[in-house]
Order: sequence, then C-alpha cells, then structure tokens
Amino acid sequence: MHTTKMERIEINLPQDIILAMRGLDKSEVIKKKLKTALAIILFQEGSISLGKATELTEMSRVRFIEILKEHGIPAYEYGEKGFERDQQVIANYRKIVRK
Repeated sequence: MHTTKMERIEINLPQDIILAMRGLDKSEVIKKKLKTALAIILFQEGSISLGKATELTEMSRVRFIEILKEHGIPAYEYGEKGFERDQQVIANYRKIVRK
C-alpha cells in the first residue's frame, strides 16, 4: 500500500474567524471543513484531480461530487471537443449498424 508523505502547515487567521470556528465545537470538525474547502478550491482551479480531492477530504468520490454539486461546481467537464468526438463516434456506429 502506498503512503502519502504528509507535511504540516501553519496559518494565521484573524481572531474573529478563530472565534467563529470555535462554534464548530471540535478541532476535528474544523480540520475537516478546512480540508474540504481547500480540496474544492484546488479541484475547481484544476490543481488536483477528483481522486486527489477525495483523498484530501477522506470522503467517498460520490460524497465529494455531491458537495461540488451543492457549490455549483461540475465534477466533470464535457466541453465542445468531447461533444464533437461523441457525435463522430455515434455517426460511425450508425454506419456500422446500417450495413
């Protein structure tokens, strides 16, 4: 089994943000929320894959996709090139079926 090397980082936050986070009760809840927020941002900007994002958040792929959907972020890009490629595959398939 492959283990990921971990590194610890430290950030300074304004006191009012710290107070707002204390309302979340446990430090584990805060860590989970911060990891999820980071994963969403990094995934959205294309810095990490969906797999890496789920690894970071320690969530299932399905759950992370649900969270992306809640934030209006598509989990998969289906652009014009993909559409055109699919149209070509369909056209080729129809030619084969008609023979």
